[in-house]
Amino acid sequence: MTKDTEIEKIDTNVITELIVESNDEDIAAKYQGGFNEDDYIDVPPDGGFTAWLCCFAVSWMNFATWGANASFSIFLNFYLTNDVFSNATSTDYAMIGGLVGFFTWILLPLVSIILLKFGYKFTIGLGILIQLAGYFGAAYAKNIHELYFTQGFLIGTSMSFTCASNLIVLPSWFLKKRAVANGFTHFGLGAGGAIYALIVNELIEKTHHQKWALITVGLISTFICLVCMFLVKVRVPKNATITKDNKSISVVLKSIFDYKVWLSIPLQLVSFWAVACQLSYTILLLSLSNYATSLGFTKNQATIISVVFNIGQAFGRPMIGLFSEIIGRINFTIFCTVYSVIMVFAIWINIEKYYSLIIFSLFLGLFAGIASVNIVPLVVDIVGLDKYPSGLSYAQPLAAISGLIAEIIGLSLRDYSLKNPYFRCQILVGCAYAAAVLILLPFREWKIKRMLYQLKSSKLLDTNTRQKYNELYEEENLWGYLKRTFYWQKV
Repeated sequence: MTKDTEIEKIDTNVITELIVESNDEDIAAKYQGGFNEDDYIDVPPDGGFTAWLCCFAVSWMNFATWGANASFSIFLNFYLTNDVFSNATSTDYAMIGGLVGFFTWILLPLVSIILLKFGYKFTIGLGILIQLAGYFGAAYAKNIHELYFTQGFLIGTSMSFTCASNLIVLPSWFLKKRAVANGFTHFGLGAGGAIYALIVNELIEKTHHQKWALITVGLISTFICLVCMFLVKVRVPKNATITKDNKSISVVLKSIFDYKVWLSIPLQLVSFWAVACQLSYTILLLSLSNYATSLGFTKNQATIISVVFNIGQAFGRPMIGLFSEIIGRINFTIFCTVYSVIMVFAIWINIEKYYSLIIFSLFLGLFAGIASVNIVPLVVDIVGLDKYPSGLSYAQPLAAISGLIAEIIGLSLRDYSLKNPYFRCQILVGCAYAAAVLILLPFREWKIKRMLYQLKSSKLLDTNTRQKYNELYEEENLWGYLKRTFYWQKV
């Protein structure tokens, strides 16, 4: 049909032949538009020792990279309350925190080229070395400009190399359990954020300086990443464009910068959903500790808030993966985003007591990072595994820009003339999550329609059922659009 893009089309005849040849009812059930059709040319094993070993290793590397970076909230609170660098402003420190996420994602297309050209271990090894240089450089930084370069640019660049390298691993090993596996790896992020926050706070309290905290974080992270790097094996699907025998720079560039993929409306929707969520999440991740201090609580109490938030992430992110597969990735993504809106507007704005802030931080941490977990399976479901690097190279840099300005905006909105200095910041966070919910609704309608397109022609269903799906698919008025948007289906 002319209204379907190349990415959205599904060749039902080819799929039917594959189903007949496979003689596998479970596989046949999955040929209903739930995933991209390219995923079935070489179906991932969806488990096995090697797949779960890779998952385990990536989780530990997330512990040592994203988890380590989550402790920046402790450094930020220390910088803001102790005037560590002369002439530095709160905007400078916020910018440094934002630069890490910014360079992580804005460099993703470049790192993807290096990854596809030179391989996994070379790329991630380079990232580990840059990360070590970043932490050691930050430890010996004498002025704010050196801190910009080391704790901002170098660590952000290193995160791009390690993150981009690990993002290609799990989608090639998992299909139905893709969100579960991805969610499990994010346990490392939350656990790392909690543990590193305690380590950093303890060392800063003892030394009254950030030097040894940064050195310790750098050494621990380097050791963990080096060990785990050798446990990971990248699986290359049979239909991959980039193979060992075909790594010419022109092929690699075409694979990354595929404008046909970038123009996909569903990819646009997921990308801007991630932008809105990243804005809110970055402010929460980096500001909760300082928010606690602004209410009059001690630095140790503020550290506990950051730790509790990351504990929530440690348990919540695997839950996101699990429930995304049980009730549907888009369904649970919408639930988590709505949940975050309610947590901000109904609870965060009204918090006055310390114990309330602890409970809020724990429950908010469960699902606040939904975009970080589910952007990978959602993008793969849209464009397929072969075009996944291109799809992610579009979506993540957009989120990077949002992350860069998030904390700057968050800190600039503080108003100490108010009883709650973060009130305007809280309104922004809640509104951004609300906007993210609205963006997801047309994306869900598209996904339902893609599934209906397959189901209405499926030879596995009776005539009446196919007719019902066809009528819902063909109904082009507003009522039909709304029915598809809110049609209950695991999706």
